[in-house]
Amino acid sequence: MSYSVYLKISGKKYKLPVNPEEIKKTQKLSIEKYQVLKSGQVSVPKFPELWTYEFSCELPHQEVHYMESGSRADPDRYIRAITKAQRKKKPVQLIYSNGETDDESVKVLIESCTITEKAGEEGDKYLSLSFVQYKAPSKKYVAVVTPAATVAQPQTPQPANPAVEQGKTYTVQEGDTLWKIAKQFYGNGSQYPKIVSANSDKIKNPNLIYPGQTFSIPS
Repeated sequence: MSYSVYLKISGKKYKLPVNPEEIKKTQKLSIEKYQVLKSGQVSVPKFPELWTYEFSCELPHQEVHYMESGSRADPDRYIRAITKAQRKKKPVQLIYSNGETDDESVKVLIESCTITEKAGEEGDKYLSLSFVQYKAPSKKYVAVVTPAATVAQPQTPQPANPAVEQGKTYTVQEGDTLWKIAKQFYGNGSQYPKIVSANSDKIKNPNLIYPGQTFSIPS
């Protein structure tokens, strides 16, 4: 039973000189996890992710008896073609066959390419490759990238306080803090020192204000 692995790059077919011992093919299910009060963590399946493929192979620099017929003992030829396709972000065709019915031919992107040279094997190179199934976006759909940063929600306008004389004074209510008052008038609680400065005769400790106190609100 024959077994061969090829990479078709820019219309040219490259047969690997030595077959990988194994080809790992993986598909994962995207799952989101949520914490639910009283129920603990729950998982919600979203969508199947793209297939990934991984294998390692030897690239001899001279003819050896275990090389595949029709391949070449030229490591740099393979490496140039593979790294060029990766650099240009071009999909390639991964083809492998055991000569029977379960042939695989899939368009992929080269995700990673690791080249290893071993002492005592001058000229030979070992290649480890990982691929991700290539799926071009449809004209009807646009990929949506969710930013990692939290998007600030618009602030709900606070109702006007009946104790406020617009732009002039404010009478402290139960539960008020200087930060809260500054945020109401300036939109930013860190501006509270303005109120402290304008009412230094009434505010001895910014952490202690009392209901019923009336403060001037500077512009």
